[in-house]
Amino acid sequence: MSVTVPGGSTVRLHKLTMVAEDDGVMVGRPDIGSYAVFPEEGAQALRMLDSGTPVSDVAAWYERTCGESLDMEDFLAALEDLQFLRSENEDEDESAPADSPVRWQRLGRWAFSRPAWACYIALMAVTVAAMVKEPQLRPSYHQVFFTSYLSLIPVALFGAAIPCILVHESFHALAGRRLGLPSRLGIGRRLYFLVAETRLDSLLSVERRRRYLPFLAGMLADAVMISVLTLLSLALDDHGIAPWIHKLCLAVAFSCVIRLIWQFMFYLETDLYFVLSNALRCTDLQNASRFYLRTHFRRLLRREPPQPDTEWSDRDRAMARWYAPILVAGYGFSLGSLVWAAIPTAVHLWSTAFGRFTNTRTPASDLLDAVIFVVLTSFEVGLLLYVTLRDRRARTRKNSLQGALP
Repeated sequence: MSVTVPGGSTVRLHKLTMVAEDDGVMVGRPDIGSYAVFPEEGAQALRMLDSGTPVSDVAAWYERTCGESLDMEDFLAALEDLQFLRSENEDEDESAPADSPVRWQRLGRWAFSRPAWACYIALMAVTVAAMVKEPQLRPSYHQVFFTSYLSLIPVALFGAAIPCILVHESFHALAGRRLGLPSRLGIGRRLYFLVAETRLDSLLSVERRRRYLPFLAGMLADAVMISVLTLLSLALDDHGIAPWIHKLCLAVAFSCVIRLIWQFMFYLETDLYFVLSNALRCTDLQNASRFYLRTHFRRLLRREPPQPDTEWSDRDRAMARWYAPILVAGYGFSLGSLVWAAIPTAVHLWSTAFGRFTNTRTPASDLLDAVIFVVLTSFEVGLLLYVTLRDRRARTRKNSLQGALP
């Protein structure tokens, strides 16, 4: 697509943010989450256009400064694709972000204020002390079995996971809204896992040092929930209130521990991946590292290396060399977590269910419980397989369409 503008005319731009990066200037519209890295000269051309400088004068300045001409039609077409240009009938008040604070900004500031941080630290310190004194409070997969009814375990943990995940994602959102940045909650996919995610593309509008708290806020929420649930379990146990309730609290706390472990799985682009990528001043470290690994693997097999379908920054390519081993180690860490918690839990549950089926003296209620457990867990596994195959088919169709295009 091309945009034709008379040389002496001016163009109108939406309100844009500009943040200096190692490989240029990140320019974007936080209101719609549209961003692109421009060279410093291109960013300066945008500043001139925004100030009302005629298109022809901007082109002349660029040629004097860079020693080469700038195709203004292509440049403006790129701005149109990024939705940086304002149409003639679009008022400035409608296009610019509102000056008033975003919703929940005050709550975000309170949630990460000094008094709030003092409460979080004190809560976690008390929890650690309680775990040292009472070994049964320490995280263990045995805590998952808070009841002898197998069907109740996945139902209860799934029901409890929903509010826990909402708290996790809400902390991400509040940390962003504290900075006046909009956010959206949605559903994403990591490998074959379905995950909830907070979309904070607008973080590209602020300096890198201010992005760390929004990235880490979810892990803070998990640590706080572990503390609250552990201390609540201790209090209920001490007062002898419904023994299964305090056991359920520990089971939910253990699920929060698993969610913290999940964050160390960098290859799944978790919270800590974005922290690391931001610290390394990279923009697409994950895909650059995957391409690096594919290239070396094919070379080991003495095959032709793959052709890149995108261009990565020099920083991404340089960091990919040492991040690639971490990426491989991430798979090893994931397998270790699987062996430590998931497999023992699954073996215990399925062996218990199988034992009830093979025991002729199993009461009808226990047999029904085992049937419900098998149905529920089989449905979950089947759903994961379905989503995985569906996404693979969609990716195959997309590649076939791209191959058919001229």
